[in-house]
Amino acid sequence: MKNTVIALLATILLVCIVNLLASLGLLGGGAGGSYEYKALNAPQMDAIGFRTIAEEEGLDVTEEGEINFPKEMVDKIAKVNMLPRTITEVEKDGGWTLVGITADNHYLFRRAK
Repeated sequence: MKNTVIALLATILLVCIVNLLASLGLLGGGAGGSYEYKALNAPQMDAIGFRTIAEEEGLDVTEEGEINFPKEMVDKIAKVNMLPRTITEVEKDGGWTLVGITADNHYLFRRAK
C-alpha cells in the first residue's frame, strides 16, 4: 500500500512538472502558441474604414485626414456597412485575425509571432 501511494505521488509530481514546462513554452514547442496582440478603439477603426472607402471611391484625403463624402454615399459609410470592410482591411495588413470585441468597443486582433 505504501509503495502505491509513493508511486502515485511521484507520477502526479512528474505530470505537474511536465505541464509547467509545456505552459512556459520550454517543452513541446509552445503548444499554446506565441502571439502578438493589437487593440484598436472605435475611432481608429472608423478612420481605417473611411480611408479604405475613400480610396475605393477615388476621393481625396487631406493632410489632416479629412474626407468629404458625397451625400449619396451615406449608406456606404454607415457603421453597419463599413465595419466588415474595416475588419477585412486590418486583417489584410500583416496577417491579423479578429479575436473579439470588448464591451467598451475595443477591437482585439492577434497574429503569430
